[in-house]
Amino acid sequence: MELNEKKALVIVNEAAGTGKPDASENTVIDALISNGYEVSLSKIKPEENLIWGTGFPDDSGTVVCCGGDGTFNQVINRYIGSDEIPKFSYVPCGHTNSFARSLGIPEETGAAIDTVIKGKSYKCDLGKVDEHIFNYTASFGSASTMSFVTSQQMKKVFEYSKHILRAIGELNMNMGDSFHMAIETDSGSFEDDYIFGAVSNLSTVDAAYFGKNDPFRNNDGVMEMMLIKKPETRAQAKEVLNVLREGAIDHPLIRITRISKGSFVSNSDIAWSFDGEYGGIKREAELQVFKEALTVKIPG
Repeated sequence: MELNEKKALVIVNEAAGTGKPDASENTVIDALISNGYEVSLSKIKPEENLIWGTGFPDDSGTVVCCGGDGTFNQVINRYIGSDEIPKFSYVPCGHTNSFARSLGIPEETGAAIDTVIKGKSYKCDLGKVDEHIFNYTASFGSASTMSFVTSQQMKKVFEYSKHILRAIGELNMNMGDSFHMAIETDSGSFEDDYIFGAVSNLSTVDAAYFGKNDPFRNNDGVMEMMLIKKPETRAQAKEVLNVLREGAIDHPLIRITRISKGSFVSNSDIAWSFDGEYGGIKREAELQVFKEALTVKIPG
């Protein structure tokens, strides 16, 4: 079925953030209509896990997501893999909005709507762990620690922006609650006892870490993998926490590398998170990065 870019589906998460979507949905719709779009509206609730079907026209060439990073993630998972993939716009209304910020999409509703109407199309990478697509980060840790973290704590920690290291330190994860994992990637093999890991399309380091000729990009087919090894002594654990709380990576137990694919095998249950939302328990996982697989409107 051929997609019609002038046919827009507006998806609103009624529970995102502080209720901002309810205040802005009419503004979004009015702006689209006044610019010649045929508009359909769908309100969803997180507990319904975005049940698709009735009210979701298959020929919409433009999909506007009003919600947070988790909502946008679920919307992307609905469409990626389809024969025809629409262009996406994002009106950020969540608690963190890390993905929007990484693309320069403004959090102010009026400016975000202006981006929907007048912005330019930008292609960025997507990641996939087994059958789950993630927009900007897949994180993992010991199931006994991570699966009992509250939703808002998880959003804070897995934001994986420039403040992720400080956020991990503030979580005060039990340093003794580690897991053994063997990781095979196109950048090398890694096997050790870890307390935390993440693969992200948002960089935590500046270009100097890899070299000035190798700046971080979110459309080059590779993502940044961070691994934090288990400290062996209390003194070492304190060092790691202090480094994390300072938002730094200058410690021998913290490794950063770039990968485009990898396999992860652990001898214990591992809790995964995708874009700040709890993603279930796994002992084995396959990860792949898809270059420029997502088209999203950014400020022009």
